[in-house]
Amino acid sequence: MKKKEKTYLMDVYNNNFEIGDGDKQIDEGTYEVDKVYDSSGIVFLSEWFFDEKVHEYTGLNNSFFQFDDTIPTQYNFPDSNQSLNEAIKEFHIKEGFSCNNSEIFITEGSTPMIASMVIFAKTYGFERIYSISPLYFNIFKVADLIDIPITPINRTLTVCNEELELPSEKSILFITDPIWSIGQHHPYPIMDKLKEWQEKTGSLIFVDESFAYTDWYSAKKTEPSSILNPGLTFRLICPTKTLCLNGLRFSYLICPDEFKKELSRITCCTIGSSSHYSFVLRPKIFEKMIEESINPIGLFSKERFNVIKGLLEKNNIKYFKPDCGFFMFVNIVDFFKRNNLNSRYMWIPNKGLDIFDKNLSGYVKLNLIMRGTSFSRFKSDLDKNASRKN
Repeated sequence: MKKKEKTYLMDVYNNNFEIGDGDKQIDEGTYEVDKVYDSSGIVFLSEWFFDEKVHEYTGLNNSFFQFDDTIPTQYNFPDSNQSLNEAIKEFHIKEGFSCNNSEIFITEGSTPMIASMVIFAKTYGFERIYSISPLYFNIFKVADLIDIPITPINRTLTVCNEELELPSEKSILFITDPIWSIGQHHPYPIMDKLKEWQEKTGSLIFVDESFAYTDWYSAKKTEPSSILNPGLTFRLICPTKTLCLNGLRFSYLICPDEFKKELSRITCCTIGSSSHYSFVLRPKIFEKMIEESINPIGLFSKERFNVIKGLLEKNNIKYFKPDCGFFMFVNIVDFFKRNNLNSRYMWIPNKGLDIFDKNLSGYVKLNLIMRGTSFSRFKSDLDKNASRKN
């Protein structure tokens, strides 16, 4: 791997942990950054905890999580629940993705399966992974460890510029859709281009859809990636993400039949078996995800966005308008500096999100359904400074 390629991998991974920007970078070296900042009175805007109010929207309560009296003696492997696997296939076939012959791999959350896909790319003989940035940060650490470079084929976010530099030879491409950090899908023409390229070159595409089925305005359960070739496409879905159940671990990968043996051997090493608690609840969680109604997380996120939308605009804060998921991408850093609020907040900057366009410096990932106390403080500061302007 060339030095420049290795530097790119390390920069994305390291910047994800160096919470802040410029002089304000502090590498906590821990997942517990939320708790570190809580204790010091600082609001972490990009936090990965949620307001418990979210379950007023999901309708989930203690009765949903009643546990059986089974003693969990036995392993539960990724193919242990064939009835669930068949239900997953049936849902996606109705969506228009003809995955009749595909294998369904159940995984303890998305992260270990994403890592497995990086290893798969190397094992299968690809010399590099092409990407449409941004990608999730753990991809870069694993790619660095196994010495496979990642080459973006877009110059900036596709919602700003749809131009792609697609390779002419058979390749493997990683893409995230929806783009979790900005709360939007890639433009629909992107998937059309990828479908055409895939059919022309026989290339493989891995779609990280961990935020799929979280649209704010539509109850229709169809993702843009469903138009891709099922024999050449890996799709990763995360039902627990769609319901804000991060304390449970449930994602699944739709894997083309041709590649299931190799991926099975990899996931035996990277994922292994599942906890019995997650295993028992997964069918109920999946059924809840595919209900024919607007996603409850989308409803709550939209409500929170509408609360601050006018305040962002009164304070001349630019943003990408979200329409799915629960994060948005906001140009907030300069606002904090102008109003002496820098010491009150921390965030993950654009460079920690695999977004290196200099025109997007100052943009941060904002969790719309952050805990209520944090959201109230943020709203209050926006409100006070907007009032001063009037």
